[in-house]
Amino acid sequence: MRHQTIAWATIIFNLLVMTIFAVLSKAKPEWFSAKGQTTGAFNGTLFLAFFLIGVASTIVASEFQHGTIKALLYRKYYRGEIFASKVITLFLFSIVNYVLIFLYTLILKFVLFSNVALDAKVGKTTVLGQLGLDLVGSFIGIWLILALVLLIANLFKTGSAAITIGILSYFAASILQIAQSFAIEKWNWLKWNPLNMLNVGAQISDSTFKSVTKLSTPLLTTGSLVYTVIFLLIGYYIFKKRNV
Repeated sequence: MRHQTIAWATIIFNLLVMTIFAVLSKAKPEWFSAKGQTTGAFNGTLFLAFFLIGVASTIVASEFQHGTIKALLYRKYYRGEIFASKVITLFLFSIVNYVLIFLYTLILKFVLFSNVALDAKVGKTTVLGQLGLDLVGSFIGIWLILALVLLIANLFKTGSAAITIGILSYFAASILQIAQSFAIEKWNWLKWNPLNMLNVGAQISDSTFKSVTKLSTPLLTTGSLVYTVIFLLIGYYIFKKRNV
């Protein structure tokens, strides 16, 4: 029941945030560009990461914190099945949110900004194309963080540590961007570190960002996906070995 409440709260809150930014863009066009807000999904993903990080940390830690893992094991569920079901649940929940954000962006665009054409040029693509790139990049980036959060959540009895590290990781890419860029210039191999992979969203949205990451967009995307799988596999292993 608690997870269902969080799920609905996440969806409603994100749609509310999008509505506020859309109305502000309509009322104050000098503050917010209608085209820019449309391609950015009216900031629909602005707080989504925090909700998903919270869900990812509690969905695992709560089983051990409240002892419900014992009941599941008594029903002869394998630990691998339990962990996989949680990853799949989180994945589907994140998919639903991103699809809703995409659809609601189109609704807001047609209702409030009929003058913004979806096929209008934005850089090398269109408004619709840029919207898609922004959402895909955000989705890949947030799942790298969620995989890390799921790993960390398996190491503690409560989800607070996983939430803290997940949120810090979310901001780390931008906070350490300049320092990391200098470090990569000096030690080229550092471009393969996980923090650099967190820039995948920014680079998919803006290909010129490769001057910072020193990796092509396909390589950066592949690296992000590989680290995501690695973190999930480590989390799976820890979950299987963890004492009940």
